[in-house]
Amino acid sequence: MTGSENIFKRYSWQLLSLLAGGLLMMAFPKWNVPGFAWVAPGMILFIGVGGDTKRAFLSGLIFGMAFAVGTIYWLQYMPVTGLPILAWWSLATYLAVYHALWVWFCRRTLPGTLEDMLKAPWAQRTSWIMAMAGMWVLSEWTVGWMLTGFPWLSIGVTQHRLIPLIQFASVAGLPGLSFVIVWFSLSLMFSLYALAMQPRQRFLAWREIFLPLLVVSVLFASGSVRVKRFDDGETRKVTVGLVQPSFPQTLLWDPKTAEDRLDRMIELSHEALASRPDLLMWPEGGMPGLILHHEEIADAVFGLVVEHETPLICGGDDARMRPTATDHGEREDWAYFNSAMLVEPGGVRGVYDKRRLVAFGEYAPLADWLPFMKKLTPIGEGFTPGDKPVQMTMAKLDLTVSPLICFEDAFAWLARDAVKADTDLLVNVTNDGWFSESAEQWQHLANALFRAVETGRPLIRCANNGITCWVDPMGRVYGSGYPDGRSAYAAGIKEFEVAIPKQPVTTYYWRRGNWFIVICLLLIVRPLIGIWKSRRAELNDHP
Repeated sequence: MTGSENIFKRYSWQLLSLLAGGLLMMAFPKWNVPGFAWVAPGMILFIGVGGDTKRAFLSGLIFGMAFAVGTIYWLQYMPVTGLPILAWWSLATYLAVYHALWVWFCRRTLPGTLEDMLKAPWAQRTSWIMAMAGMWVLSEWTVGWMLTGFPWLSIGVTQHRLIPLIQFASVAGLPGLSFVIVWFSLSLMFSLYALAMQPRQRFLAWREIFLPLLVVSVLFASGSVRVKRFDDGETRKVTVGLVQPSFPQTLLWDPKTAEDRLDRMIELSHEALASRPDLLMWPEGGMPGLILHHEEIADAVFGLVVEHETPLICGGDDARMRPTATDHGEREDWAYFNSAMLVEPGGVRGVYDKRRLVAFGEYAPLADWLPFMKKLTPIGEGFTPGDKPVQMTMAKLDLTVSPLICFEDAFAWLARDAVKADTDLLVNVTNDGWFSESAEQWQHLANALFRAVETGRPLIRCANNGITCWVDPMGRVYGSGYPDGRSAYAAGIKEFEVAIPKQPVTTYYWRRGNWFIVICLLLIVRPLIGIWKSRRAELNDHP
């Protein structure tokens, strides 16, 4: 036996855990190999539960680190000294712990060995598999809100290009799609295991995979019908001109460049307005100052809007006085907001303040108790979060839009909360220039398009350096590249003719929210009771 063979034999489960994590990583943009997502969960489960609970936890940790480090590598591109590497590895480790706990939970609730489970009644095995899929979903859901939330790497996102399949998100949200993928993956591994153990009894292998395969087939078929029904419906058109300036992040922090950036935004806007669109959009980071406080900026922007008689939706900072409690009572202090604004010839007609701020990018966590935390961020005092969604109505266009800012379109509950019965469009203004030209922009889009499917509303995205596009209520992306073949990250303008359904698409998810999470909670009740009983028995045996 050669040295390399010895190494593989000794570290086989660790190497296979790395491989499984790498496969899941490659299911996400920019790799975009969605089939790997249907294999990776089952693969790491079989690797992890082949030993004791310690091995299960460690294999899940290795799997999670390989997956997260390779997927969110773009964090290291932030133009800040020291913080990017720390953020990259800290977040990757945090995310990996969830995968480690999931594999540990699978091992802890597995009655006996894999062979024992294969010999158990089919109904018992299927119930356990579905419970483990439910636990995966609950883990993703927890990541989505814990510590401000990072709902970025849900396994369901990997299927963003499979339009018929993702229609299930209109019913159960992204959690429902994640559940189906993990359920299928675990069943597939049991099917292969049954085939390996008893190759002449192929019906045993088909028995393991038949039910999830049937469900996936039904979802594809029903999703195709839904898309066809939508395409046959009536729509009205709204033309939108979008400016993508592609400003480097370091330029946005330099006040000396404000005038040049404003001139560039006005120049690109005149180019976009030459074809007389109904609406103009600027991204987050496009407004080089406070339009409500800086006269020169207000004159330039209002002049543009008045000259072309076209409303503008733009990202921009805002500042307002607010009472602040001190040891000596209250005093007035300035609060700063990351906002989206509707500018019409008559003035600013609507302001939405970003509600979900980015830790260390827009605020310093625990800064009130630990002032030194402010020194770890490039934004000093930081922003104040908004407290409500805002509807922006353009009477002349008979159009009502609800804005989201930056990575808020990765949060399903924010988009659902933003959409009201009379909302025609979701719009997102974002600045992904923090992360250079990387997979982050494409991962952001892959997450965002599910908000259109879940809410039944088209989504228009205007980005600083990509990806500027629009998404229809079926999750289809239009205009992610330039017609002349330039890089999607490049500066330029785009014009879209956005189709808005005359009868808004009403989805079950928009009406009921995360009802599927309750289903997943119910699925894991029995395994949790089993752990509790087992723990009590251990304590009784060893008082």
